[in-house]
Amino acid sequence: MKKTITTIFSLLFGSLFLYSCETCENPTITYPTLADNEWLVYKPGDKPVYKDERDTLIRSYKFVGFLGQNVPGEGASVSDDCLEKLDTQVTAQLADTTGKYSTFYTYILKRPDSLQVKIAVDNVNAWTLDQNKPTYQTLEVGGKVYTDVFEVKADSIKINSVKKVLFNKQYGFLQVDYYNKKQLKLVR
Repeated sequence: MKKTITTIFSLLFGSLFLYSCETCENPTITYPTLADNEWLVYKPGDKPVYKDERDTLIRSYKFVGFLGQNVPGEGASVSDDCLEKLDTQVTAQLADTTGKYSTFYTYILKRPDSLQVKIAVDNVNAWTLDQNKPTYQTLEVGGKVYTDVFEVKADSIKINSVKKVLFNKQYGFLQVDYYNKKQLKLVR
């Protein structure tokens, strides 16, 4: 966990150094806390195993990395001459190394008074989670019981689009259902 946090903050410091050269001399930066970073779920070395709709084990998923960047504080934009406040956005990516299955993303955006958590599949849509209101207190997925499960129902009905996502802060993407009847379920 310490290595994960060090990696995130190294990326953030590097982006700030490059960014601050062109903006204000000493902008105020809002950094995520250790508790905030838990929403990113995945860390180096993670290789979750999924089952598809035919019960075939998918062992080709692995954590790819983090991307951290500073973004203009609330009410500001990148076109401003001087940015006095910067917030921090961090993305974690979990990808299928064969390219056959979807890529999963978790995002956090840390602002001075709030934390926004989003998840995405194939980086097409990002859905915001209300981290204080999980959809299910407990839910069985793939024969395992999980607590505090968030359900996202996508608004697209295209045949290859995501229909539903089940997500948990501890294990990440638990299940992804598609309109074409394809499915991925976490085995652990």
